[in-house]
Amino acid sequence: MKRFLAIAALVLMPAAAMAQAAPAETASASSAFLVLDTDRVAAEATAMQAIYDQIERQKTIEAAAYNMALDKLESEFDPVRAQSATMDAAEYEKAVTRFNEIKAEIDGVLKQAQDRLMAAGEKAIAEFNAAANEVGQQLLKEHGASRFLDGAAVLYVREGSGYDVTSEAIKRINARLPTVKVDIPPPAKS
Repeated sequence: MKRFLAIAALVLMPAAAMAQAAPAETASASSAFLVLDTDRVAAEATAMQAIYDQIERQKTIEAAAYNMALDKLESEFDPVRAQSATMDAAEYEKAVTRFNEIKAEIDGVLKQAQDRLMAAGEKAIAEFNAAANEVGQQLLKEHGASRFLDGAAVLYVREGSGYDVTSEAIKRINARLPTVKVDIPPPAKS
């Protein structure tokens, strides 16, 4: 534990104090941790970018279909609105009720599409996480470390110290899993 705290103190020292400290050893079999910036891994890994792009593309398609259906419904209801002043109140209320029922159906279709997209995205992210975890375990083993510190929580890592493995992790994840297909199931037939 003392060794871990000593290494953590060296990594967290400001750059000026680091220059006066004795040179830190590079990450080796005696290191207790490695630094991994998980936010950077998620942002720079090509598979995560592919997942994001596929989900955004599908969200755009779903939004366009939803808007088209609403526009069609609105245009079909426009004549009713135009005649609302001269229509029987009960007849108008019946038309409004039908409009609201159809809109609820359209909203339900969108909700189902969003649910399918969310499930497919979660499945794709799980595939990415499995590959990332394998790479992480390999890096820990190769460096003789037992855990990662999140790069966002570390203030400073001396250049070339060997403790920050973020770039290497991204490189290996990209080689292992260059892309992930977000498999969105078709709508359920009712």
